[in-house]
Formats: sequence, structure tokens, C-alpha cells
Amino acid sequence: MSAAGLCQFFFSRSGFWTFIFVVVLVWTPVKGGLHLIGSSQPIVAAPGDDVVLPCRVDPEWDAVGKTVEWSRPDLRPSGPQKRVEYVFVYRFRKTDRDMMMDTYIQRTSLSQDGLRRGDVSLTIRNVSLQDHGRFRCFIPRLRIEAELLLVVDPDFVSTTTTESVHPRNLISPTPQEETVTNGHFTRFHLCLIVFSFFIICLGLVSFCVARKSKQIQEVKFGPVSMET
Repeated sequence: MSAAGLCQFFFSRSGFWTFIFVVVLVWTPVKGGLHLIGSSQPIVAAPGDDVVLPCRVDPEWDAVGKTVEWSRPDLRPSGPQKRVEYVFVYRFRKTDRDMMMDTYIQRTSLSQDGLRRGDVSLTIRNVSLQDHGRFRCFIPRLRIEAELLLVVDPDFVSTTTTESVHPRNLISPTPQEETVTNGHFTRFHLCLIVFSFFIICLGLVSFCVARKSKQIQEVKFGPVSMET
């Protein structure tokens, strides 16, 4: 296709909307297809242990500055306003303690470094029998959630060491980590292709505008002739 043909296609209504559709089609996989991965097995701990509830976004996604909510679906809203109280709330790049239950304010945290990789695992210190139950992680921006079961067993220490309580290897196994990294570079290449295509189209538009302006001047004033 010639430069003039490309310009005519780009300026036409159908061509413009086709270009927009292609851009949206390329950008959609970048944000789509994300989901939360937790632990399919119960997290078992003894009273007084520190535990990590593993949960991460797959593929890798930067969660810094995004809202992350940890709650307990088994507990009913309390108070006269029946407001849901959270185990942990991260938003505006900090912990929102006003939304959290008092018993978890000093005992829960997220990893700032982990958030950059989409790791939203929740650390709970000094667990008690009252912590036994289901926990839900929810990311409003992506509308995705995952549930995990925490089992607090007083007899757990007698059969298993405390080190096994921390299932950190479940957060990012090596094969999955490689897949996430490759996906990250694939999205980068897609963005680069779209940007390059936009620059090329912009250059063609500038060329066509200049050429059309020159043709209009020739039609209006006519060719310049030399008289002897």
C-alpha cells in the first residue's frame, strides 16, 4: 500500500475505528487474565506462631498503590451500621487502620517489596484460636479474590516444627516465576509495537498533510511560468 493509500485509510472513518480496535485488542491482554493464587491446602499453625497466608497475582502485576483487602467471610458485620471490618486494608500506599478490626491492627502486615511483584501475602503474628477460620483476599481494581483456610491447632507443635508453618515456597515457585517474567517482557514488546505503529502513522499523516497542502497551493495559484 502506498503512502497516499495509507493516509486515505487512516483519515477514513472506518480506518480510524479499525485502528482504535487494534490498539484496544493489543492492550486488553495486558490487564486481562489476571487472577489470585493462594494455597489450596489449609495453613496449619499453633497458638503463638507467626504465619504467612500466601496469595499473589498471576501473571506478575504491580500492586503498589492499589487497594488490597483481607477479610474473614465467616464473621458477620458488627456495630450499629453493620460495617464490614477487615483483617487488613492497604490503600493509598499505606495501611488503613480505620477499616481494620482492633485485634489485627498490630499483628498483620504486607511486604512492600512483595507488592511490586503482585505478592499480597498476609503475615499474621502471634496467632490464637480466635484466628481459626477462612480468610479472603480481594483486589477491587481487578475484581479478583482468593480464599484460604487457617487452622490453629494447639497440638500442632508436638508433631511439626514451627518452621513448616511458613509456606513461603508456595508464593512463587521457580517454574511459575519464569513464566511470569516471560509474560512481563511479552507485554512490554506489545506496548513497544503499538507505540512504534503510532509513530509511523503520525509520520505518514504529517507527510500527507504537507503533500496535500502543496497540491492545494498549486491548484490555487497555478504553476509558476518564466517569461522571456
